[in-house]
Amino acid sequence: MSIIDQIVAWLETLSKTINLELFVVIGSFLEEIIAPIPSPFVMTTAAALAQAQGYIFLQLFLLVAVASIAKTVSSYIIYFAADKLEDLVVGKLGKYIGLSHKLIEQIGSFLTGTWIDDLLMIIARALPFIPTSLVSAGAGVIKYNKRSFIVTTFLGVMIRNAFYLWVGYYGMTALENFWTQNKSNPIFLGLMGVGLLGLLYLLFKLKDYLFEKFLSLKKSK
Repeated sequence: MSIIDQIVAWLETLSKTINLELFVVIGSFLEEIIAPIPSPFVMTTAAALAQAQGYIFLQLFLLVAVASIAKTVSSYIIYFAADKLEDLVVGKLGKYIGLSHKLIEQIGSFLTGTWIDDLLMIIARALPFIPTSLVSAGAGVIKYNKRSFIVTTFLGVMIRNAFYLWVGYYGMTALENFWTQNKSNPIFLGLMGVGLLGLLYLLFKLKDYLFEKFLSLKKSK
């Protein structure tokens, strides 16, 4: 068992021994620092337990909020380290988090100090398929505004965490029931495969479209 598997197993055990609010704080903090931990794990695990314990909306909102605060704090640690130790983060650790000098230059040329930068940061934090640790390190290296970084990180992570919690709390049961009823239907399986591929294609196209749109808005200023 790898170290990451051991950490995930420990977190899973921890979720059953302490209250959920404390679990999502610890889990979300570690999730950002230890990037290989699957990003949906903490919130979907908390969601399943919250459902079993009969959490109401305000309690679910509290879980999302405290988890987002914890992740913002750990994101700022990465941001601060990248800001002060650029050569170490990019040169020595960059290959582990996908950060290179070329990527830093591309990010730096793209961000020009307008309000659109903040919107892009929120989107980058909210989209599930973009690694948040890479965003944190990149923002630190290019000296992204500290206050904007904290605010956009919190808002974007709130959206992401709310999505994961919704999937874990409301979505999984419905999906499991639907899957049980249709998993032996070859037509359904074929349509599902085509649908998933189409959805992925549309998501990436939407991402490209949004970035091009935002960039054109910047150039027009």
